[in-house]
Amino acid sequence: MPTQERKRTILLTALLVATAATVPLLGGTATAQERTANGYFETFRSMEGTEAYEEYDELETVRTFAVSKTQVTGDLSAAERAEFDAVLGTLRSFDRAYVRAEEGEYEASLAAAENASAHIEDLEEYDQTQATLADLALTRFYERLGDGLYEEAEATNRTPERLERLELTATAYERADMPDEASQFRVQAERLAAEYDRDRETIATAGNASTTFLEGCTDCTDVQAAISTNGLETFAAYQDARATASRLDDAQERAAEHGLADREAELANTSAEVDEARTTLATASAAILIGYGIVVGLLGTIVAGRLFVWRRTYEAAQVGSVVTVGESDV
Repeated sequence: MPTQERKRTILLTALLVATAATVPLLGGTATAQERTANGYFETFRSMEGTEAYEEYDELETVRTFAVSKTQVTGDLSAAERAEFDAVLGTLRSFDRAYVRAEEGEYEASLAAAENASAHIEDLEEYDQTQATLADLALTRFYERLGDGLYEEAEATNRTPERLERLELTATAYERADMPDEASQFRVQAERLAAEYDRDRETIATAGNASTTFLEGCTDCTDVQAAISTNGLETFAAYQDARATASRLDDAQERAAEHGLADREAELANTSAEVDEARTTLATASAAILIGYGIVVGLLGTIVAGRLFVWRRTYEAAQVGSVVTVGESDV
């Protein structure tokens, strides 16, 4: 049997024995006792059946002992009131921590558990055994909470939520006196946070680049307008569109990896606009190339024709010269 479980069993047995020993002390003085301790008695008794105490039976033992002790206490001293207040604070805070954890309000759960720890420290001044039992329950609670938080961290694909779960997991294990596990998840959270920050910067840069491109790309949704407005700059605009589209594709992938659905949708819409502009610019660039090709072809044809005419003229001139010289010789 583990040391903690053995200690827990011994403490439970000790309290049960103490409770059995005090019950016979009840008797005809019950009415007088209720006038002085009845409030605590009714409060502790009303907590019977609480789910948190049934699952963490150390606290049910503490509650049962408190009920028995209020039944046999006469006039309450200041120390007794302080003790009962500490027990009550411990029980209520623990129940609040348990309920908040069940509802998924983990930060509130940890805060309530921390309050329970403070009440346990107060209880140590009056009853070490009850305080130790409550502390054992709280330690088990932290460990189970850490296990559950880690499972949720693994189940979510949304990085902000996963980071939150990992950090809370580390806190829970730290309070459960499990420093190795706490350190492991703290490092894991730090690495994920660094990666997330880098990717968010990449996403933001891609978004800014696309905004700059779309604002600066005049008439990029109409081929004729793009040609007339940009002229030869259409080629540079097309290259800019390709680079911007590539950045947006990368940003979309990173947003999807981190589960940023809203950001992914926003980037997809922007990407559609950039793709439309890129298609227009590609068509415009091709039209310009074809146009220049036709012009160059026409100029080439004209030049070739001129050269052909010049050559024939030259050849004719040469023939005429030969004929004239021949007649002179005769």
